[in-house]
Amino acid sequence: MGFFNPGSLLCGLSLVVLVAIYLRARARPTINVSSLMLFEEIPAPVAKSRFLRLDLLFWLQALALAAMTLAAAGLFLFGRRPLGPHQVHALVFDLGAGMEATNGSRSRLDEARIAARRLISAAPAGDRFTIIGYALEAQTLLSSSAAPEEAATVLNKLKPFAVAARPAALRAALLDARGAASIDIFADRDPPNEVVQEAHPDGRVNMHRVGEPAENIAIVALDPGVPRSSAGHCVLRNFSNHSAECELQVENNGRPIVRTPLIIEPRAQAIVTFRPLAEGGLLHARISSPDALAADNDRYALAPSIAQARVLVLSPDADARDDLARIVLAINPNLVVTALDPGLYPSSSVAAERFALAILHDCSGAGVHASARMFVFPEPTLRGSKGRPPLLITGSVAAAELESRQDTGPLATPTLLGPSRVLSLPGWMQSLARGTRIDGHDSLQLAAVGRNAEGEIGVLSFDIRNHLLLDPDRLDALVLTVDTLKQILAPESVRVVATGTFVAVPTFAPAILTAPDGSTAKLQPDQWGRVRFRPLQVGRYAIKGGNREAAVYANYYDAAESDLASSRAAAEPKRILQLAAPTHNENYPKPAALGLIAGAILLLLAESALIVERAVRWGAGHV
Repeated sequence: MGFFNPGSLLCGLSLVVLVAIYLRARARPTINVSSLMLFEEIPAPVAKSRFLRLDLLFWLQALALAAMTLAAAGLFLFGRRPLGPHQVHALVFDLGAGMEATNGSRSRLDEARIAARRLISAAPAGDRFTIIGYALEAQTLLSSSAAPEEAATVLNKLKPFAVAARPAALRAALLDARGAASIDIFADRDPPNEVVQEAHPDGRVNMHRVGEPAENIAIVALDPGVPRSSAGHCVLRNFSNHSAECELQVENNGRPIVRTPLIIEPRAQAIVTFRPLAEGGLLHARISSPDALAADNDRYALAPSIAQARVLVLSPDADARDDLARIVLAINPNLVVTALDPGLYPSSSVAAERFALAILHDCSGAGVHASARMFVFPEPTLRGSKGRPPLLITGSVAAAELESRQDTGPLATPTLLGPSRVLSLPGWMQSLARGTRIDGHDSLQLAAVGRNAEGEIGVLSFDIRNHLLLDPDRLDALVLTVDTLKQILAPESVRVVATGTFVAVPTFAPAILTAPDGSTAKLQPDQWGRVRFRPLQVGRYAIKGGNREAAVYANYYDAAESDLASSRAAAEPKRILQLAAPTHNENYPKPAALGLIAGAILLLLAESALIVERAVRWGAGHV
């Protein structure tokens, strides 16, 4: 039944009985006195023992009973024994975007499958295999199966994702493979040795590099410009070691606007500009000529609308009003901006009008009619204010540092910001940036967006006075402001995101998600009516739930994964690192019942010898 069967542990009550017997026997000790009644013992009339006096005989009996109790309860110890004929092998696969690269008719992942099948075929019958994949995170796809057909089925289902493989995911995969006699990593480039060292694998680690150097051209960036105002451009990069040709096509809302052949120098970039768009909407650029990696051949962007929507900017600081108005017009010159002091707004002629966006810097949004609102350095809710505030301000700090953004991750150098409010974000808002207070380590939310019943809401928690957004040494703050404004101004039904990021779409009902490859999944909304998913393929994701429909377009680009010329194939499996001697022993549960029983018998024999010795020396009355 395993260690400490509860039923068998009831034998341990015998120790309680033993103590009770000794307490009873020693409560009224006997003494020898002169009497005509020979060989009789009578209780002492006065002397009584109030304490339990333990002797060697008691301890021998107690140890014997304890040994028999543990033997009955099934006590076992971990022992070491040589490995049997059946071992566990872990097959770890890189599922990053680079494994999709082809050199002919076969992808790098196909080569990894072939190498893995050879290992499975050459293994002795009865050996077990664990299959683990990693990209953004590690996932055990097959857990220790001895059936070759199960392993073959899992290998056939492996597919790469349009994301870059993370070292942390490889570390987690190696931790999941702990205990395996051998760990075989299949990837198109060597992992950092320190990642393998930190995982401390038990067995031998073998590296199988797959893939030949291949030519690849990637779309690095796509800027739609401003419709009817400024030109857009597309940036392409050649990762080959020689000149390469490609054909670029750009479409605006499905209508072609650019189709041009290009010759790009080795390891160089090409910038293709195109005339201002006739209208806003979805912009799609793609490389129509074939190359090794298809994931970085498509890129999407949203061009701002040409409608003359109205934007209201309120701020008690005149310089802050001007800076915000300039940024809004730089994003979309077609917008009509009205900038006012909050104290003058209630009595102005525009107080009764409705705006597409209201930007509120260090002021309240009471009395402002807008479809979307953006709070900058939001004002704390005053005592006695009516209505529920959209944001909860719990405090403020003298200065903060911008440390990470959702789209780029941690910044190489934190950006010093001014005074900031401490926000408690509601669950329906999504964080865009985080930082810390300058005089401590407390984490702060610096930017967020979300949608509730009142419309789209965004927030920047830091102050922008003293031309903070125009400071060339703090461009990250300006980029964060522009990205937040673009998300608020973007249409509700269309979004462009990067692969691997979590996307929340308000549907307020169960939704059906259709991926670019045609597969579907059912999503359940959270308590705020949002469905969440993580796009791992490039292309269009369609979400339909209730009476709402939305489209999410996912982009992929990573300089390391797209560089296919720097990786080469190894003809034979190559062991890159062996941290310890190969495992020749394994832990196994060793029952301790036989040893415990033998110990109990020895203790009982020792007790018998002690009783005989006392009887011979002092007589039977002293036993």
